[in-house]
This record gives sequence, C-alpha cells and structure tokens, in this order.
Amino acid sequence: MNNDITITFDDTIKQYRTLDSSEEAFRAMLEVDKQLEADYQEWCDTVGVSARKGFAYYYEEYIEQQDSVWDSLDDHDE
Repeated sequence: MNNDITITFDDTIKQYRTLDSSEEAFRAMLEVDKQLEADYQEWCDTVGVSARKGFAYYYEEYIEQQDSVWDSLDDHDE
C-alpha cells in the first residue's frame, strides 16, 4: 500500500468535515489518481468492506475515535 491511505482519509475529513462533503472530495481524488484508487481498493479488501462503503466506514470510525477523545477530556474535568 502506498504510504498509509488513512492519512489521506484523515486529511480529507479534517478539511471537509461532513461525511457527504468528505466522501465527495475523496471520490473526486480517486477519479484522477489511479494509484490512490488501487491503494483504496487494497485497503477495502484488507478491512473487509466494499469500495462503495469503505470511506463511510472509515469516517464513522474516525468520528467515534474523536468523540472518545472528547469524552475522556470531559471525564478528566469532572
């Protein structure tokens, strides 16, 4: 896999914020970058999700991780 595709996922999510906007931007990148498309397909195969749902799957995991960071900070404040 070329570098770590999750870095591309993270950067896209941070830039566009919402699932719809992030996924749209990521899909546009896939159309112009065949290596990214191959890396994405490999990642999907490794994780066991379809290419159609792979980005949304990662997005949900990313948001849950961010929520748990905020939850742990809230727990620390109490």
